[in-house]
Amino acid sequence: MTVHDSGRPRELRLFAYVGLGATLGVLYVVFDVLSESRLESGTLTGSMAHAHTLIDRAFPILVGGLLGVCLHYLQVRSQLAAAIEAASRAEALRSRLQKVERDQAVWVLAAAVLHELNNPLQALGLLLDELSVRQNDESERSELIERAHAQTERALWHLKTLRSMRAAGEPDFRGIELDRVVRSIAEDMSSLAAEEGHAVQVECREAVRASADPAYVRTIVENLLDNSLHSLRGQSGRQICIRVGADAGLAVVSVADDGPAVDPAIRATLFEPLRTSKTQGLGLGLPIARALARAMRGELLLEEGEHKAFRLELPLRAEA
Repeated sequence: MTVHDSGRPRELRLFAYVGLGATLGVLYVVFDVLSESRLESGTLTGSMAHAHTLIDRAFPILVGGLLGVCLHYLQVRSQLAAAIEAASRAEALRSRLQKVERDQAVWVLAAAVLHELNNPLQALGLLLDELSVRQNDESERSELIERAHAQTERALWHLKTLRSMRAAGEPDFRGIELDRVVRSIAEDMSSLAAEEGHAVQVECREAVRASADPAYVRTIVENLLDNSLHSLRGQSGRQICIRVGADAGLAVVSVADDGPAVDPAIRATLFEPLRTSKTQGLGLGLPIARALARAMRGELLLEEGEHKAFRLELPLRAEA
């Protein structure tokens, strides 16, 4: 019904233009016939004779010019329609590629999580073995139990990451308070950072709303924090800073640490899967994080600077 109603005004305008053109043509023919008959009889003189000459010569030129304008208009419309169709195909292709990338990320993430579970579970088993032979030293038992709890939290964190991913479907776009989501993630990761002797800090001057999937955001930020913890391993007293803000119409999350900068030799391959400088892990965290960011029409970048800093860009959601 809507298409029919919107098409009728265009049809009426077309008929009106055709009718106007035909009327002008008929008037020209009538004027030309009458003028020619009066010229033959010698009764057309003065201003009327000059008007006949002007119209007789100028009218074909005007009609030719209008035909040229019409042809140009039709050509422009054809090119515009082709451009719109090409843009539509490109957008459809982009959406399909994002879905493919996202689906690949889901399966790769599942494999990565199952692999990463080996580390805390193995450490937990060793701690339980050690606990069984230290029955008399209460202080050491308390320390071992605390360390076992930390490894259990690591295992549960990996399982929570796996549960947060859906096996199919598109990202669940919604308006999220990005600063609150990031603060919640920072609180969850603070215990792991404290175990390594580091601190996690969140900086946000104002509330930031983004159009994103909260589960995807959590997975990305947790991957970035885990990456920082790995790079700071063996050091102490380091700080991981998470900055949340809006920049150039985008919601931005920056995760930086005061450890060493990324080696220029591996910068170009940083987001390639199965390319890692870690002694443990598959090198899938950053590729997965970037795939999920792009599935939300965002981007994940490595910022230039003295220290390592990753920048997550997401669509900014305007206040309702």
